[in-house]
Amino acid sequence: MKKRAGIGRLLEIAGERKGLLVLSGILSAISAAFMLVPYASVYFILAELLKNAGDISLADGALMVRWGWIALGGLVAGFLFLYAGMMTSHVAAFRILYGLRVRLAQHIGNLHLGYLSRTSTGAVKKTLEQNVEQIEKFVAHQIPDMVNVLATVLLMFSIMFYLNRWMSAVCVVAFLLGVGVQMTMLFGEDAKKMVTRYHDALENINASAIQYVRGMPAVKLFGQTVRSFRRFHDDMIRYRDFVTAWTDSFQNGYLLFKTILASFLTFILPVGVLLLSREPDNVTLALTILFFLVMTPGTAAPLYKLLYISSMTKDINEGVSRIDAIFSEPEIVEAEQPEQPTHYNVEFDNVSFSYDAPGASTRTEALSAISFRAAQGTLTALVGPSGSGKSTVANLIPRFWDVAEGVVRIGGVDIRNMRTEDLMNVVSFVFQDTFLFYDSLYENIRVGKPDAAKEAI
Repeated sequence: MKKRAGIGRLLEIAGERKGLLVLSGILSAISAAFMLVPYASVYFILAELLKNAGDISLADGALMVRWGWIALGGLVAGFLFLYAGMMTSHVAAFRILYGLRVRLAQHIGNLHLGYLSRTSTGAVKKTLEQNVEQIEKFVAHQIPDMVNVLATVLLMFSIMFYLNRWMSAVCVVAFLLGVGVQMTMLFGEDAKKMVTRYHDALENINASAIQYVRGMPAVKLFGQTVRSFRRFHDDMIRYRDFVTAWTDSFQNGYLLFKTILASFLTFILPVGVLLLSREPDNVTLALTILFFLVMTPGTAAPLYKLLYISSMTKDINEGVSRIDAIFSEPEIVEAEQPEQPTHYNVEFDNVSFSYDAPGASTRTEALSAISFRAAQGTLTALVGPSGSGKSTVANLIPRFWDVAEGVVRIGGVDIRNMRTEDLMNVVSFVFQDTFLFYDSLYENIRVGKPDAAKEAI
């Protein structure tokens, strides 16, 4: 079955806590309804004043005060329901994030170690931290906001069309025009490419920053500046230039969007004046026009929310695609009936291997039909020029990668038929690149055998 992508994939992740999110959506919709109460209150107060425009002293002061309290009550209730909805969605979000991080960490732990050798630490770190964290924004903020926007728009336009379809139609046209500008800015093909490049740039920054911090003692020892670590410096400059150019590309579209939001009254006023000029004595129509003048600024608020939601969702989608890319990496297949070697001869039998995917156009074999035997108790050296496959042979013995063809055996047992734990206990490995845990030298030696005696260490 094809893996979901985009909003469908985000909703699939959010569906892990469906009950809490449904409750959050209901509370957000109720909040939207209460938030419109102040607009209605202002309308009824204006209506009372307009009815008694000839003599304001005849206006029902108690009625207007009562509508003032109703407006305040609606606003407070709206914020309370919004708070409850956001709290509910946050509980759901943090539970989803916890489960996702655990599954992701477990999956990475079950991958071939070769995956980590060809993937930068910064990229994995960014996925585990930032990309997963962004899902919290979608679940905790954007789902309630989307429900709130939808409920607000439906309620507002329902009331508007009930009062006057012509002015409502003009308002809908302006609203759709604003949405159209948003879609053009955020969901074009160029925009998708920009988001991908943005995440690539962030991963490069993460990777080079980690290396720079690790190399800080050497940088300080030789009295060098950040420029001495050329890759980190260059990645920062490239990131700055890219983000600046990306921001500039939004300039015209965003200005047009802001202009449309600020011009809702410009769209409605001519229609209202035209209608009123035909019926100058129609008090009800005058009240309706007043209501539109009060409510129209409120229609811009959902558009602002929609812009934020659309922008963030596009960014989150890219992060989720990178999370799914890790989940799509095949795990090490453990033998159902594991075997144990009785001796420790290492044998390569007609082994072929490539680091590229089987269907890749750039596929070149690192090893082709290699066969040899390293006898137990003897020293076997692999000699050859750089790139001839020496490290590849070494990586295949502890099963950092699985061979494409042939068999690697230890003691006559195919290493794929051994448990990973047993294989790691059999093979000792000294890496070309050293790595120390942030701890004492004593603890770094002890990590291989936690129960070792102090004298042995």
